[in-house]
Amino acid sequence: MVSVQTVRGTLMGVRRLLVAVATAALLVPATAAVAAAAPANDTAGGARALAALPKTVTQNTTTATTDALDAELNAQCGAPATNGSVWFRVVDKTGAGLLVDTTASDYSAGIMIVAGDPSDGGQLVACGPGLSATRGEPGTTYWVMAFSDTPSVTGGTLKATFSEAPPAPTAALTVNRNAVATRDGSLRLKGTYSCTNADGYQSDIEGLVQQRAGRLKINGFFFVNPIVCDGKTRKWNALATSDNGYFDAGKATTASIIFACGALECAAEPVERTLVVTRGWS
Repeated sequence: MVSVQTVRGTLMGVRRLLVAVATAALLVPATAAVAAAAPANDTAGGARALAALPKTVTQNTTTATTDALDAELNAQCGAPATNGSVWFRVVDKTGAGLLVDTTASDYSAGIMIVAGDPSDGGQLVACGPGLSATRGEPGTTYWVMAFSDTPSVTGGTLKATFSEAPPAPTAALTVNRNAVATRDGSLRLKGTYSCTNADGYQSDIEGLVQQRAGRLKINGFFFVNPIVCDGKTRKWNALATSDNGYFDAGKATTASIIFACGALECAAEPVERTLVVTRGWS
């Protein structure tokens, strides 16, 4: 006969075996899940295709990684880090350009834009923190890498908005023929300007003024910022000051220019003019 103790011992052994098997069964999927935690678009080869713009993507990037391709591209960009990088792919069918904005993310997210497959000769065409844009030929495919540019931060909740680049800025400038030499030896100039599709705080009117006084050339400089880029024709005036003499009545020349700068590019229009200078009190 089999004793009760023997039966109990056998049952306890079976239970231990079942527990061990069950524990192993639980551990194996958990380990596999950890290994598979990186997102599908963790590398350029798995770049997520975005069919239509505008498009806003929200993604958890805390398990994303970085690799040698990221480092190779960053050698041209110079970001502090390329942690937790994820990739997207956009075809610019019209040539309107691409603007990527990651400023709504809950961490500092940098952007790199590559024209063509970065694993097969693609060229880095734009990069920067939070906002980056480019414009190229119709039909260009852009690979976009979003990443944490903070060395101590792997990632977080990425919120990236992809849209067409804004229209190119425009700029126009005129300089009045008449200028006034003030009591302190400065020179007041006036004119009109207009600009569109530009940030007025990143835009300006500036120029050099030169007047001959005997053998001496009086050189002055003026700078106007910010300006208003709403498409309307507006007046401007500026005071050119010199560090080597005083402006006076007579003739002078100016080389002036307006810069109207948007998110992607600047428009510029230079104007050269001969000035008739009179004396004034202001």
